[in-house]
Amino acid sequence: MTLSTGGSASNFAVWLGSLAVETHLIARVGAGDKAKLSAEFLAKGVSAHLQEDSELPTGTIAVLVEGENRTFYTERGANKNLEVSMLPVDLFGDFLYISGYTVLSIGPEATQKLISMAQQHGMLVVCDPGSSGFIRDYGAQEFLDAIAGTDVIFPNQEEAEVLTGQSAPQLAADLLSRKFPLVVLTMGPAGAFVRNPTTAQQVPGVKTQSVDPTGAGDAFAAMFMRELLDGQGSLIEVTTRACEFAAQATKFIGGQPKIKPKN
Repeated sequence: MTLSTGGSASNFAVWLGSLAVETHLIARVGAGDKAKLSAEFLAKGVSAHLQEDSELPTGTIAVLVEGENRTFYTERGANKNLEVSMLPVDLFGDFLYISGYTVLSIGPEATQKLISMAQQHGMLVVCDPGSSGFIRDYGAQEFLDAIAGTDVIFPNQEEAEVLTGQSAPQLAADLLSRKFPLVVLTMGPAGAFVRNPTTAQQVPGVKTQSVDPTGAGDAFAAMFMRELLDGQGSLIEVTTRACEFAAQATKFIGGQPKIKPKN
């Protein structure tokens, strides 16, 4: 058993920070955990802005890994009480990443407020839908309504199917592209299907000796966004680099980098 910090948003933040991108993480933790976790994230290249909760403990997640299959047991803890009004908007930059788990915790009204705040500051809004099971319980249409206005969406294949009713990646991406300008549907070892108004193409994955796929999607999204904002390649080239980076992320246990990846 391995214990470490984790969760979709923090994994994404740490991978992004490891790529020499200024990164700020906003979350809520249990009372007494703020200083310790802030220092830990800072050591990983991430400035953490943590709200403290006087009632709920810091959230936890247990991940059982068997080959490419994973089972998650999640307790959101203090993140259920994340206060959008307390976000440090003076730190807003190029894009705002929203985890689907956050949407499920704060609800549609607060999510729309968060998206509006980002848009008012000229930011792209990026969303990783998170868990297909949670989305199914929440309601696919309700979830789509909650994240309306998002610019880039990173569903995996199962999440895309729950959101659209389509199991074929291209069909699911086509439907999602009616609501979101850029759809990047991740498919594990098979790669990713990328869709925007001018591109609809599957990019193959990279073969590697996978130890633990946890966090690979977060690593993919981090590299994708860095390369996208750098503007140095086509959408297919950006996706290819993200697939290569995600493959490297599967070579060790845990959802965050153990050593600083090469830029």
